[in-house]
Amino acid sequence: MVVQLHPVAMRVAELLAPHVERQGFELVSVEYQKGTRSSLLRLLVDRPGGGIALSDLERLSPVLGDLLDVYDPIEGRYTLEVASPGVNRPLTRREDFEAFVGQRVRIKTHRAMDGQKSFTGVLASVNEEGVEIDDEPSRRRLRIGFGEMKGANHEYDFDGAGRRRSHRTLCARPPTRRFRIGR
Repeated sequence: MVVQLHPVAMRVAELLAPHVERQGFELVSVEYQKGTRSSLLRLLVDRPGGGIALSDLERLSPVLGDLLDVYDPIEGRYTLEVASPGVNRPLTRREDFEAFVGQRVRIKTHRAMDGQKSFTGVLASVNEEGVEIDDEPSRRRLRIGFGEMKGANHEYDFDGAGRRRSHRTLCARPPTRRFRIGR
């Protein structure tokens, strides 16, 4: 993984990835959020090439839960969530980034670069050190190293124009006008 994960998430990914692959799926990402009373462990699983079904997740969830009980990599109570990565798929491995070259992505960094920590634009290239992205707001090509990334994901472009639609574009009817009667 080129994007750094929480140490617990990294350990879980190392333990479970081979088991998930033997079932015919891929472990896309592992998220771990430590809580005061209970923590959350979220496993994002997909079929190679995409398209996992709810029935696949239902079948896989108890298997992964049993494996976690055997390995016991997490101290204390936690909630296990097994889910699809969705349309805005997380990018954690170099192969993930390479698969989305030419597509819209969002990258969050640990530290601000030019006053911002979140960058959205077309992924231009990938190399051993990081990526180049054509940042939409600044209209500049930026280099972001893998070590600087807090997280990254594919940003599905719903309208095909490179930007999300505004509220007005999404509404089928014009906004309601309100009139005040009296004083």
